[in-house]
Amino acid sequence: MNILACSMVLGAGLVFAAPGEAEAARECGSGVKVIEPVVLEDPGRWTYTFDLAWCADGGSIIWAEPSVTPRVHSPACRWVGRVEESIRQLPDKAWSVFDMSEFSCQDGAGKEHGVNPWVVVTFHPAGAYDTSGDIAV
Repeated sequence: MNILACSMVLGAGLVFAAPGEAEAARECGSGVKVIEPVVLEDPGRWTYTFDLAWCADGGSIIWAEPSVTPRVHSPACRWVGRVEESIRQLPDKAWSVFDMSEFSCQDGAGKEHGVNPWVVVTFHPAGAYDTSGDIAV
């Protein structure tokens, strides 16, 4: 799977904020827009929370800042990391961001199995958005 660098400027001018740049990127004259966090979990084992903030100016999105917060609740599990990320502009000035992450947990026999929580968010300059997500095993 591909990992895209989050500290890059895309051809359309959208900027991902890297650690240390987040505060500077959060400046937004029109007001920062955010989603309700998307939470996926295996209760008692792990929790994955996806957040997204963005800024629009003049009807165009000028920066977006996706983030993932993993929490491991069981010693039988571990956080592997973010394994695939993408962001793209759609024809109607909206954008779509995708994240797939991975946790690995041991079963009762001690064998490890990976699970992949994923989220897709389509977001618009005015602040509207749609989310979907699930856990791929």
